[in-house]
Amino acid sequence: MEQTVIDYQKIRHVHLEISSRCNAACPDCPRNLFGVNVVDNYPQCDLRLEQIKTIFASEFLRQLESILICGNYGDFVTARDGVDCVEYFYQTNPNLHVSISTNASARPDIWPRLGRTPVEIEFRIDGLKDTHHLYRVNTDWDTVIKNAGAFISAGGRAIWHMIVFEHNQHQIDACRDMSRELGFYRFEITQQDPGVRNRMPVFGPDQQLRYVIGGYDSDTDFAYLKHHYFTRDHWQDMEYSVPAETIQCKAIGDGRDHSIYITSNGEVYPCCWLGFYPLTNDTRLGNLQIRSMIRNNSALEHGIPRAIEWFSKISQSWQLATVHQGRIDTCNTTCGSCHRS
Repeated sequence: MEQTVIDYQKIRHVHLEISSRCNAACPDCPRNLFGVNVVDNYPQCDLRLEQIKTIFASEFLRQLESILICGNYGDFVTARDGVDCVEYFYQTNPNLHVSISTNASARPDIWPRLGRTPVEIEFRIDGLKDTHHLYRVNTDWDTVIKNAGAFISAGGRAIWHMIVFEHNQHQIDACRDMSRELGFYRFEITQQDPGVRNRMPVFGPDQQLRYVIGGYDSDTDFAYLKHHYFTRDHWQDMEYSVPAETIQCKAIGDGRDHSIYITSNGEVYPCCWLGFYPLTNDTRLGNLQIRSMIRNNSALEHGIPRAIEWFSKISQSWQLATVHQGRIDTCNTTCGSCHRS
């Protein structure tokens, strides 16, 4: 058995993807391609209450400080036992801080019940009624606002989180004012890099272009974009990644409180950046690099202590000089720091 570099007893924070399913079709989400459901290289499932109890045993839950329910692929509203799981967390550890990030465009029955728990919910509302749906495809603004109101009226602690695009940036003040009127306790914005979420095509289920977001002026032939997505040679990217001098990892460290990421099928990873289902998904460079490292990482089958043993291989890769030699690109580019003069 390899000696792990993360102490199970010191895990204090868990990022949980309770479901990999979603009611929306956001064009930049990895579960589809520019809004079209053609990606099937990940398991589509949600964690049921009994599975949550297996992963989050009472003793483990009591040592935790926080659980963030978000994830790379799915949304909380598609988790059949989501509210039951939240209630279980608090019944076991009343001091736990649980937060949920959601599009909130479904399940009107769950919001009053959630509002009666201490959970904090981040409602992802990207503008007013005329702009919100442009990125949050398949969500309904009126439904989101109604559900948020039901949560707040029941005593819930709500955050309005807005991603700023060119098409909604003129609405920031109006959204902030509305959040106060509705009783949100905080309003947050995320400013986007012009070259990332703020520039993309959006296609319908028929694979026909609906519109573009931002100043996108590249290819709009869906067949070409799909072919490129599934056949591009990721290994070429390694030659362009600059080696970082230090890796600031929240999971693997030197005695600090640790955090881990758990997927909707119970797999355990150091963080969400490495949790894009690398055993089946080969469209990401980091997935290809860590696939051979993963051993017994199912918390449902092996428990968390054993499921984190393979993390030692992650930190070992940081000792390699370059990404081309085997240093994990995701760690290098996402959590790497350079101190060159």
